[in-house]
Amino acid sequence: MRTLFITGLLIFNLQAVWGQTTVSMSLDEAINYAIKNQPSFQNYVVEQQISAAKRLQSIAGYLPTVNGTANLQKNLKLPIVALKFPNPVTGEEENLKIQQGTTYQGTAALSLNLPILNATTIGDLKYTGEQRKLTDLQLQQAVIDLKVNVSKVYYLVLLNAERLKKIQQTMIRDQQSYDDTKVRYDNQSALKSDLNRAYLNLQNTKYQLKVSQDSVKTSKSNLGQLIGLPIDSKLELTDVLPLQIKEETIPEYPDFKAAEETRIELKTEHMQANLNHLLLNKTNYGYIPTISGYAQLGGLGLDNNNLFQKGVWVWNNYIGIQLSVPIFDGLQKVAQMQQQKLAIRKNQNNINNLRETINYQLQTTSVNYVNSYQNLQLIKDNVKLAEEVVEEVNTRYKNNMATYQEVLDAENTLKDTNFNYLQALYTFLLADLDWKKANGKL
Repeated sequence: MRTLFITGLLIFNLQAVWGQTTVSMSLDEAINYAIKNQPSFQNYVVEQQISAAKRLQSIAGYLPTVNGTANLQKNLKLPIVALKFPNPVTGEEENLKIQQGTTYQGTAALSLNLPILNATTIGDLKYTGEQRKLTDLQLQQAVIDLKVNVSKVYYLVLLNAERLKKIQQTMIRDQQSYDDTKVRYDNQSALKSDLNRAYLNLQNTKYQLKVSQDSVKTSKSNLGQLIGLPIDSKLELTDVLPLQIKEETIPEYPDFKAAEETRIELKTEHMQANLNHLLLNKTNYGYIPTISGYAQLGGLGLDNNNLFQKGVWVWNNYIGIQLSVPIFDGLQKVAQMQQQKLAIRKNQNNINNLRETINYQLQTTSVNYVNSYQNLQLIKDNVKLAEEVVEEVNTRYKNNMATYQEVLDAENTLKDTNFNYLQALYTFLLADLDWKKANGKL
């Protein structure tokens, strides 16, 4: 029974693996995939489509409208009017009953309404035209934010994968060290404490290996969720952490003016302020009279037997022009204009705050970039030195010229230095992203 259970569990796991679709992606491919598939990002695309529909709606407000109406009525019982008339013979009043209407009655009309002057509709046209530009800017900003977020998580997966490789290499050395110490102990040339330390060091590395494997899995899962990858897909990364880092030339003094011209956030806030100005103008346009033309072609049909015959319909038509003058709206427009003026003031405050934020980001990202690059180069040299120390101590240990504690210290120093280097590399990549975003280079 146990054998059958294990066999069934193995088959189930193999089916689960075979059912997965492996997707290999570079960083650029992951970003493009996220642009096309991430649900939250797609809302920006939908907003752009909504603004286009609003633009069409505002255009339709200045187009003529045509309506047709038709009515067919059958009077089941015609009304009777009783009138009193004097009898010309007797001179007495008599009741005379007169039946009104016809059995069948029909009406048909075709009406046309044409806006000639409607300032509010003109305001709508200007507003929706600029609103479309605003959604375009918001979409551009969403693309930039998505690039940054996907890049950071992608780099994190690469970092965890590289850590895993380093720990696997460390584990090979620790296993070899334990095996050598075990042989020495059996030959009575090593202490029991040395063997215990080698064993504990190996177990610690195994634990770190498990933690690193879990980190790779969780960071891959996070990246897949971020880009909108299906749950049943297995993600593999084709890029690797760059070994050769090319330093950007950072100007001594940031170009604030150029950055402000390229930053989408500032353009978006300026556009929002412009929209509020247009909304204020649109409210003011509400005080302007509206002029519209109208026309109608209609007819009335009356008959006791059949309306669909010649001669029972009487047709009429007319054209006209209408002027509507707003006189008093209960101060509604005044209240709206006060709100819009306050919204414009708020936009200006946001613009000033954004400028200060951009200037701060330009300075801090430049400093962080330079510091992270210098720190990376320093730790890179330390890795080479730590590797040389490990090699030298191991050689001395094999020749009984060094203690096992020295081997342990050298291995731990190399392990920590490798970890610090990978962390410094990841920090530099993030600093590079932040610097490019601050300067509008993404």
